[in-house]
Amino acid sequence: MRGILKFLLSLLVLLVFAWVGLWWYAQGRIASGFAAWAETQATNGLKISYSSLQTGTSPLQALVTIHNLVITLPPEADGHSGTVTLPTLGLRINAANPTVFYTDFPNKIAVAIDNDIDAVINTGSIVVSETLDPNALFNKTKFPFRSGDLAASNIDILASQGSLLVMHIDSLTDHSDLNLNADAGSPVLVGTTTINGMALSPILTRIGSIPFGGKITHLGIGFSLSGPVPPDLNDALNKLRAMQTDPVAEQKLLMPLVHEWAVGGGNGSINLAITIGPSAAAADAALKFDANLQPTGTANLTALQVDAFTSAITNAYPSTQDSMAAAQALLSPYLTTSPTDGQSLALHAIFGNGTVSLNGQKVADMPPVDWNALENPSTPPAVPTTGPTTGTAQ
Repeated sequence: MRGILKFLLSLLVLLVFAWVGLWWYAQGRIASGFAAWAETQATNGLKISYSSLQTGTSPLQALVTIHNLVITLPPEADGHSGTVTLPTLGLRINAANPTVFYTDFPNKIAVAIDNDIDAVINTGSIVVSETLDPNALFNKTKFPFRSGDLAASNIDILASQGSLLVMHIDSLTDHSDLNLNADAGSPVLVGTTTINGMALSPILTRIGSIPFGGKITHLGIGFSLSGPVPPDLNDALNKLRAMQTDPVAEQKLLMPLVHEWAVGGGNGSINLAITIGPSAAAADAALKFDANLQPTGTANLTALQVDAFTSAITNAYPSTQDSMAAAQALLSPYLTTSPTDGQSLALHAIFGNGTVSLNGQKVADMPPVDWNALENPSTPPAVPTTGPTTGTAQ
């Protein structure tokens, strides 16, 4: 019995030492990972500064807290820049769930853009959780995450150093899944974003005579992209950050990647749902490429209570009556009316094989995609400058 107790005690000591070592290693990886991220952002023009970096003391949680974090945005072509200031930022991994990496944002975030904007974002809570890829835990060169979630609640956006409410959002959630080994038959990136109760402040709503109380009841956006991932995508994205004012160079860099993605069977879809006042609308679209690498796909749009929506707009802004009437006339073939849904809109588009059809009727020709022209855009001619002239007129 004494031998068994001695063995169990030795095993317990080994487990404690192992856990302390793993905890120490995890906190070190978090701290070094943040420092490496800050250095990487600096090469892209994003300056990261902070007053101190503090590690946690609880063995049940690997924690790193960054104090007085200031993110300075790279200047635009006109010299304008901005800063985002966070009093603290927490990075943690809990022992009870070691494959989830949490980022805890403070309840107050300050945003300043030169002397034009001085805003504050207050939240009840805002947390980002990301699922770690176990294969990347001990591989510093591998992208460490395979999915992520953001959850924020009771969000207030205030101007004038936090004295004027501009917008309130009840809740915002976001989810994404990433699979860098995807092929054409599986998604490489899937994302969904949901916003509920987004409303302008009452004072702005009154000043602007905005209908529906200035509120969007619900907004949902989703997308899915299937692979394969071009192997040189990361290098291209790093180069892209240095081309903010050169659209021709950006196109030359990106279009070969899109072409490569299309050759590999790349495809994608997007959807949107929105509720404003009495009206609700939903839209979706899907894209893929045929054997000749020409785009084909579908797009759909449905909306309920269209008449109630347009009436509210024209009542609030009488000057829009003519444009609303023109839109109603244009969409009249696709509108129906029922006692429950009011005036409803239903559009179903199909594109591909050189044509675009709407609700079964051809409405336009679809020109073929010239990949060579897209990948090799011509540089627009320089605009001649007019300077002072010299000499004497004859």
